[in-house]
Amino acid sequence: MAESSATSSEPPRSSSAPSYLVAGVLFYGFVGWLLDQWLGTRFLVAAGVLLGGGLGTYMMIVALRRQTAADEAHHSNTTSNKTSNEESE
Repeated sequence: MAESSATSSEPPRSSSAPSYLVAGVLFYGFVGWLLDQWLGTRFLVAAGVLLGGGLGTYMMIVALRRQTAADEAHHSNTTSNKTSNEESE
């Protein structure tokens, strides 16, 4: 029973972090394309893709740092619980 509650409190895995990069490129590329259509230019798609790639990379790094910090906190909490249980016996 304790194991199931421990697994449900774990943070989400970092496999979703690359989705920030993909979403950033697609979203800002689309915004650039819309602005190109509206303004009659030809360079805003490329600018949007580059901006989206940069922002997506930044968000991916932030998400991975949060995941690493959460994993370290979870690991240290688990280690301290094991140590206190061993001392009480």
